Amino acid sequence: MHEGDWRIRGKEISRVEGLSDAVFGFAITLLVISLEVPKTADDVLHAMRGFFAFAITFSLLFKVWRLQFTFFRRYGLEDRTTVNLTAVLLFVILFFVYPLKFVFTSILERVLARAGFPDPTAPNLFRDGRAPVLMMIYALGWTAVFGVFALLHRHAYRRRDRLQLSPLEEFDTRETIVTNLFTASIGLVLGATYFATYVVDDQRLADRLQLGMMALMVVMFLGFARRRRALRGTRNELRTHVPAAVEA
Repeated sequence: MHEGDWRIRGKEISRVEGLSDAVFGFAITLLVISLEVPKTADDVLHAMRGFFAFAITFSLLFKVWRLQFTFFRRYGLEDRTTVNLTAVLLFVILFFVYPLKFVFTSILERVLARAGFPDPTAPNLFRDGRAPVLMMIYALGWTAVFGVFALLHRHAYRRRDRLQLSPLEEFDTRETIVTNLFTASIGLVLGATYFATYVVDDQRLADRLQLGMMALMVVMFLGFARRRRALRGTRNELRTHVPAAVEA
C-alpha cells in the first residue's frame, strides 16, 4: 500500500497510537469544557469573542496530531524509543493546551480592544509583570513538541535499513528532521527574547534585544526557504527513481 511517494508501513492502529488519539481528543475537550451555554444574545456575542483563540489552538493541536499520524503511517514503529518519545509528546500537549488558549485569548483580546471592541472583563496577559516568564515557558513547550518529532524521525532514519526506506523516503526523512529542528529553534529564539525582556531592567535595551531577535528570525526563515528551494531539484531527481525502487 502506498500514499504518494511513500510506502505505508503502519496499516493498523497500534495501542500507542490509540492512546495518542484519546489524549488529543481529551486535549480538545479541555479547550471547550469551560464554555457555558449562552442564555442571551449578549452572552452569544461574548462567547464568539473566544472563537478565534479556540480556532488557532485547535488548528495547532490538529497540526501536531497530523504530524504524528503521518509518522506512524509511514514508519509503523512501535518499539520502546517510539513509545517513550510519544509519552513525552503527550505530556507536553496536555500540560500546555489549556494555558495556550489563555495566551491566544489575551493576544486576540488586545487586537479587538485596539480595533474598538474592548472588554473590561477579559484577561490582559500583557499587564502582568510575569508575562514574559509565562511566554518563555510556552516557547520552550513549542520547542519540546517539535524537538520530539525531530527525535522520532531521527530514530526512524537510524532504522532505515530495517524499514527498507527508498532513497526518496530517506531524503524526506532527513528533511523532516531538519524542518522540525528549525521549527523547534523558533521556540528557542522566542524563549530567549522573552527571557531577555524579563531580565533586563532597561526597557529601551529590552526593546532593542527584541528587535534583534525578530531580525534573527527573519534571517532564519529566509535561509530555510532558500535551502528548501535549492533541494527541490534533488528531490525531483530522486522521485523519478521511486517506481523502480518500489518494484525492486
